[in-house]
Amino acid sequence: MKKEKKQVGINPFVLIFAVIFICGLLTFVITPGTLTDGVYTPLPKNQLNFNNLFNIFRAVPYGIKDSANIVILILTVGGALEVYKKTGAIDAGILTVVQKFGKSSQTMLLVVLIVLFSAIGGFLGWIETLIPFVPLVVATVLALGYDAMTAVAVCIIGAMGGFIAGPTNLYTVGVANGILQKMGVLPEGSDLFVGLGLRVILWIVITAVSTIYILVYANKVLKDPSKSLVADIDVSDIRLDTTKADEAKLTTPQVMVLLTIVGAVVLTVIGMKYGINGVKWAIDDVSAVFLLSGILSGIIGKMSAGDIADCLIAGAKGSIGGAMVVGVARGVYWVLNAANVNATIIYSAIKLLEGTSPFVAAIGIVIIVTFINGLIPSGSGKGALLIPILVPIGLSLGLTHQTTVLAYQFGDGITNMFWFSYGTLLIFLSYGKVPLDKWYKFFIPLMGIFYVIAFVFIVIALKIGY
Repeated sequence: MKKEKKQVGINPFVLIFAVIFICGLLTFVITPGTLTDGVYTPLPKNQLNFNNLFNIFRAVPYGIKDSANIVILILTVGGALEVYKKTGAIDAGILTVVQKFGKSSQTMLLVVLIVLFSAIGGFLGWIETLIPFVPLVVATVLALGYDAMTAVAVCIIGAMGGFIAGPTNLYTVGVANGILQKMGVLPEGSDLFVGLGLRVILWIVITAVSTIYILVYANKVLKDPSKSLVADIDVSDIRLDTTKADEAKLTTPQVMVLLTIVGAVVLTVIGMKYGINGVKWAIDDVSAVFLLSGILSGIIGKMSAGDIADCLIAGAKGSIGGAMVVGVARGVYWVLNAANVNATIIYSAIKLLEGTSPFVAAIGIVIIVTFINGLIPSGSGKGALLIPILVPIGLSLGLTHQTTVLAYQFGDGITNMFWFSYGTLLIFLSYGKVPLDKWYKFFIPLMGIFYVIAFVFIVIALKIGY
């Protein structure tokens, strides 16, 4: 009898810590430096001693500390979800959706969800803020009969695909153009979203390509479940039994709980987009909203204070693995930053562009930012370091400032869906129990398509003097 070969998946904690370890050793090889307003200043080499070596292990707690707001959001959302589930509102709500859409309209629902996530990622620039809604979308897509890969793809490719184009994305385009105003490249007080028209067209193209790619896979798996890339993954604990969907009936308290969730969504949008009482909200405020939503839902569901607390704790316990991943992933950036080598890596990479043609320079920016994004996942943080030196070099090589920003967007946005050092990607995957290696198998062909789109739009930008 032939022995079945055991499949070994990629453990994200092991992978990330291995990268932290390698980066930690590199800090003794790479010359440290500072980068202020595009000016690079080298520093003395890091000494090989216990304190500096110990930074490899400090990277984990400090990484968690640096990403505490996201960690808290994940734990809070996990707790709130447990309360929602306890009331029965989530299951009943999803079954009602399945009943309403049925088999005939399930494709349309997928399209709506992809476009919605893409619009939020593209026009609002929200990715982390979408964390509370990912488990709900995953559960809904699974209930419609699709596999876990389709479920997470709707969320990841939807939101992060839209983020690539970012027509009015404050965290990439907004930050970049804000820096250009301070540099005097753009007039003070000018439109932060200059060049909007081309980015809107880009958003439409990326959203359409993403939708088609997901639907082709989803419908193929729907017809033949054996073709699923995650057929061997057990999702029975997150997949609802839809055999009695026709009998689904929401009770009044369950409707009120669902309205409470909708209220949390609306409050989040208002708070983050416009502010409340003149104060714009941050991630911590979103955590507070979902904590309140969870408590109110428990009260509506006639749960005792003790039961609500138990649910909040149980949900947080179930989310601790994902929350830890975010913090550990942040450790890659922390260990390099603590040793002051981030600036050297960025400066050395960009110096390679000198003397190239405009097209080669633009493609070079895409490639450089692609790799740097693995070390510095933050779009705004990376922009603050890169834009002050990218734009002057770009201008000297015949690139307009907006073409340079566009190339930066591509390098930053596409690999948000690839780099395991981006903890939010791993969180999205964890909600569907999709292993990283399976995700790569699904996404890498689309990643290649995104780069082709990027290069085409760079050519267009160069031709029209964007």
